[in-house]
Amino acid sequence: MFEELLEMVEKKLKESGSKADYEDIIDFASKVLIEDTLSHEKGTVGKVISENDAFIKRNREKWSLGFQKLHALRETSLQAGMNFQKQFLEYDHYQTDELIGVLMRQHAHACRISGEIIHLLEGGYPDAAVARWRTLYEMVITCLLIKKYGRNAAIDYIKYGIVKNAEGINEHKRTAAEMGVETFSQEEIDFANSQKEEITEGKSSWHWARKYAGVSKVEKLREHVGLDKWSHNYKLASRNIHSDYFEMSCLYAMSEAKSDMLLVGQSNSGLIEPAHFTAISLAQITSIFLTAYIEDKSKELDYQDSLLFMKVIDNYVKEVGEAFLNVEKAI
Repeated sequence: MFEELLEMVEKKLKESGSKADYEDIIDFASKVLIEDTLSHEKGTVGKVISENDAFIKRNREKWSLGFQKLHALRETSLQAGMNFQKQFLEYDHYQTDELIGVLMRQHAHACRISGEIIHLLEGGYPDAAVARWRTLYEMVITCLLIKKYGRNAAIDYIKYGIVKNAEGINEHKRTAAEMGVETFSQEEIDFANSQKEEITEGKSSWHWARKYAGVSKVEKLREHVGLDKWSHNYKLASRNIHSDYFEMSCLYAMSEAKSDMLLVGQSNSGLIEPAHFTAISLAQITSIFLTAYIEDKSKELDYQDSLLFMKVIDNYVKEVGEAFLNVEKAI
């Protein structure tokens, strides 16, 4: 596609008396091409942005009821979480309670991720949305384990975060010189490593969940909490995260394609599963948070609001699935 440009450059070099070897031609041509590209950049990018905005507008209109329900579910989950937080913060001993603290952070994380997924779905990237849902699914497993084994499990989960932080600091130190960035001080590194050593007792295989479930891999932990039926969906989501070879026809975004093609951008197809998976997982995490300590009758927390919120959220999960499904049936 650059044949005419290369011929023009070669001609100019010869006219100037310069030796027109291959490297000189490429260097001169690249400079001309870069200048031309930069001169058209604003118009080119403006067109891309305009087309993207127009697609999102059409996509939101097509799936309008589904997006309405999914947004409403997320907002209700946020409201429920803030309401429960307001209640337990009235008690001093819950302000530092590890179980509630961990579940609260997992819930906040889940609400943020759900917002990211909605953004991806509205933008026409259902397979990226499924890949992001994978994190929600892993969080459901984590929350169920912590809820099942209680405060001590929550404490060990926090310790696991400290261990992973130490590993991150060491990895930063290892790569800092090559990346040309400043790294942590030796004092900071030594402190992080001493924390890791104390927590793991020097065991490289230490994992927070192994003490309770006897295993540490997600594949085994999901069996332990009764979520193994989602294994196929999780594997599919994992393929969209990792480098892998697979036919594009298996993408959610290609579900309505009439012929094989290379998808490099947006699609208004395949939104049902990512949306409904997200609704289910967000509802599960919200429910676990809202019912922290509900089995402990000695606790003074009032779960009346939580139970009512959960009814509304459960109904929204159903309505999200139905809304997206009805749009596809109407096409």
